[in-house]
Amino acid sequence: MSRLILASASPRRRELLAACGLQFEVCVLPVREWTTDPDIRELPAINAALKADAVSAAFPEALVIGADTVVLLDGEALGKPADPADARRMLLRLAGRWHEVMTAVALRRGRDGLRRDFSVTTRVRFKPFGADTVDRYLEQVPVLDKAGAYAIQEHGELLVAELDGELDNVIGLPCRALLEHLTGAGIEPRAAL
Repeated sequence: MSRLILASASPRRRELLAACGLQFEVCVLPVREWTTDPDIRELPAINAALKADAVSAAFPEALVIGADTVVLLDGEALGKPADPADARRMLLRLAGRWHEVMTAVALRRGRDGLRRDFSVTTRVRFKPFGADTVDRYLEQVPVLDKAGAYAIQEHGELLVAELDGELDNVIGLPCRALLEHLTGAGIEPRAAL
């Protein structure tokens, strides 16, 4: 049975993976994530693979999960805000509009060369709102480590009008698809580690 390692420091991903009934370890190794690419829809896949490849090289017997999430609006990737002013700007751009949240996942196991990559996209529509709502949201939710400057699970009712797709994906890990791929790789809930 393979050890299962999550190559992510995200507490949200840890919570989601634990809720799936999986036993796992966390290991994060430094990688230089890409921030631009000719096709921005490839960014999360590239970054998820970088994370998974680095940890898999260190632990070749383990099945490693790398993930990366990006918010897409008007052909642009909205990453993590640089500062509160950047977060405010991002949220005001998203107000009243649809955007996409894409999470890419890379599974790696060095000992047998297992490589599985997939991504899930969820569409999210924000309510129309102004600066007062943004300021209230930013007072309640720390967003500097969150793509698109928001966390749907934290006071999302202030921002979100509609969701088309999986909530877990917006939080940072598409659990249903991940469980299918893990089962195909020989990992079952409550049977990992």
